[in-house]
Amino acid sequence: MHDYHMHSRWCRHASGTPAEYAAAAEARGIDEICFTPHIPLPGYRPGFFNDRIRMDISEFDSYLEELEQARRAFPGLTILSGIEADYVRGMEKFLEGFLAERGFDFVLMSVHFVHGWPGDTWVYDLPRDRSLETVYRDYFSCMREGIATGLFDSVAHLDLVKQPELPLLESVGDEVARTLALCRDQGVCMEVNASGARKKVAECYPGPAIVALAVEEGVHLTPGSDAHSPDQVGSGFELYADGRAGTAGGCFARYSRRMRLSEPAADQAFCSTKLR
Repeated sequence: MHDYHMHSRWCRHASGTPAEYAAAAEARGIDEICFTPHIPLPGYRPGFFNDRIRMDISEFDSYLEELEQARRAFPGLTILSGIEADYVRGMEKFLEGFLAERGFDFVLMSVHFVHGWPGDTWVYDLPRDRSLETVYRDYFSCMREGIATGLFDSVAHLDLVKQPELPLLESVGDEVARTLALCRDQGVCMEVNASGARKKVAECYPGPAIVALAVEEGVHLTPGSDAHSPDQVGSGFELYADGRAGTAGGCFARYSRRMRLSEPAADQAFCSTKLR
């Protein structure tokens, strides 16, 4: 069992040290974890997202040292260095350089901001000057831009923008299909983010119908609790095992140094068959 999406105190809006997350993972029988702090984005929307949710770039080496301390303290647990990297149009060169310099094991792509949305609008505060269907189409268009760059290993919480009054597949099913097809063609995985089970949506991101479509497309999956405190490590993973996440027939990939590892046998904690 592995958990490929977790934060820590370095993300400002989360709590706990890497060692505390490692202890929680070991106690839950998880054999591999990947920390994915939000990527520093120098100069991007200062005073808003940067100060609230991500560490400053000057802090990153200190964070990595704390990660190394956790590795030494828990030698029986594989601890990977990952990043949750926002795709922001115009910052591709910075992103490419930062990822190349740091030697990450795994890079998650997230979309929190969409080019053309006004002011400091983001996916938790949708623009009110356009229809919800248009908002959805803007979001998935931005997501495909990011996937097409080839900079990312997996797409985090693909349907984070969803609203209960307008189901995604009913309104923009074509956008979802195009996005999944691009993941398949680019060899990019899709995260099944269990944090939604802790929120009002009461299901993973993306929901089970979209996950099932991804499995049909042959898109590999990555598991993530999106833990923001040690007690959330592995939270919601029972949804993978009992079928409520839509993962039947799929399998969860592992990574090392940005390489997707071969899967000679399915991980019985999550699935019983390999992806084609």
